[in-house]
Amino acid sequence: MTRDKDTANRDEARARQAKGSVQEAIGKIIGNAAIERRGSQESEAGARQAKADQSTKAERPSPAKADTQIDTPIDRDGKD
Repeated sequence: MTRDKDTANRDEARARQAKGSVQEAIGKIIGNAAIERRGSQESEAGARQAKADQSTKAERPSPAKADTQIDTPIDRDGKD
């Protein structure tokens, strides 16, 4: 089973955001402003990454469908 590249990017962005949120909470609990700030930055970076991935996915054209129908000659008289 293979994973789509978009899914992997989205999962990476979510993981980064979650990691930052946990790091921020730990910084608050232990009273360390530097860790809290670093966690906040990591969480925001993950959110930006997820948003960028979502916007690039929206910009991609969907698989092309035939805009015009191809006319094929019909051999009604057996001549071609």
